[in-house]
Amino acid sequence: MDRISSLPNSILYEILSYLTTKEVVITSILFRRWRHVWKDLQVLDIDYTPFCSSLEWEDRFDSYVNAILAQRNADYPIQKFCLTCNKVSESLVLTWLNAITGPHLQELYLSVDLPIKLPEAILTCPSLKSLILKRDSFLDSYLKLSNVYLPSLKNLELDIVSMDPSKLLSGCPVLENFKLILPMPDICCLYVIRTMQQMPRTLKSLIIEDNTSFYGVSHRLILIDTPSLEYLHIKIMTLLNSKLEFSFSNFTNIVEAHLDLVHDCIYHVGLVPHLLHALRETKLLALKGYTTLCLFSGPAFEFPEFHRLLNLELHVPCFSTNFLLNFLHNSHVLETLVINDISKEKYFHPVVEYDGPAPPTMVPNCVMSHLKSFEFRGYEDSVDKREFIAYLLQRGLALKKVTIHLKYVFNQKTKYDIVRELSAIPRGSTTCQLNFIDQNPVEHG
Repeated sequence: MDRISSLPNSILYEILSYLTTKEVVITSILFRRWRHVWKDLQVLDIDYTPFCSSLEWEDRFDSYVNAILAQRNADYPIQKFCLTCNKVSESLVLTWLNAITGPHLQELYLSVDLPIKLPEAILTCPSLKSLILKRDSFLDSYLKLSNVYLPSLKNLELDIVSMDPSKLLSGCPVLENFKLILPMPDICCLYVIRTMQQMPRTLKSLIIEDNTSFYGVSHRLILIDTPSLEYLHIKIMTLLNSKLEFSFSNFTNIVEAHLDLVHDCIYHVGLVPHLLHALRETKLLALKGYTTLCLFSGPAFEFPEFHRLLNLELHVPCFSTNFLLNFLHNSHVLETLVINDISKEKYFHPVVEYDGPAPPTMVPNCVMSHLKSFEFRGYEDSVDKREFIAYLLQRGLALKKVTIHLKYVFNQKTKYDIVRELSAIPRGSTTCQLNFIDQNPVEHG
């Protein structure tokens, strides 16, 4: 018995909306009732990949999309449109976009392999809630538009080659999620970029990954005055003569923060301490290698008081017990600590000793009362690292799980000796389990 066909149209449409358009069209041959169902769907997900096995796939794909748009029921306006294509003319893509753009369009995902200027109707669409642009969708020409206004847009993702998002951002009054990915240039060229990017105050989630300055000369000023921000992920490469500046307020609602600033240690050593103070209310904090290096090589500073921090992940360029204990003393309710030792990685050259103040002599409150999980990745046996693990094992009264990822370079005998010595350390928690894992080369870093 065909129970699915007996379902109401609304439920059937919901089920089919999770399939690609090609898969939905194929279902029309299954049952008589399904023959025209696909024409009423308000979700189109069109991908050129299944057509690539044919020698004349480009013509077949173009004809396929044209037929889909021509035969669908106009009484059911498109609400979500996803298009992934390659080697398609700009004029044809614009024709398709004009066909699906209307007052009911809520989501647009566009991944095309050619420079294209979106129709102004999309950039002024009153119902659009999510806009995702990937690959070579250039935004340079958008600056010439006199009107960019998306009053309902809450999600904006840009993964493209060249752009200044300022014009677009200024037309998004209720934007909550913004993701900006700027890839590394394909060729080594020197260029000058001076940009000021101001983030909307309505943001709750902000992701920035900028690699364009790796070969260029740039000066970027990023303004993050976002009192409602809950999630922050920043990964920016600024080498050679590039300069990066942030202007930000305190993130009082922050829940999760990831910082990865790859730099030449000239301009940015003072940036990270200020960012940490602004992020002191976060519950999860992850610092990559060069970011942590700023706390080693910069002037002495006071760690902020992290009263809500539950999860801390540190990529340490140089192992320092004093540095770690200072962090723990100011992380009062920390439950999970992850240390990733990258001091011996080939790509990480700077070696800087921590010159901060000695930590207090008492045991950090979080170690005695809250710390439940400790993980050490990239463990390479040394006296100071072994002593730090022993410190946590002996004083961690709430510890439930300790995991040590042994460096892949160890032979079996060395691994056995490390496991035997660490396993013999007395534990302050009777429920603490000590686990050892052989770390693959792809795991570290």
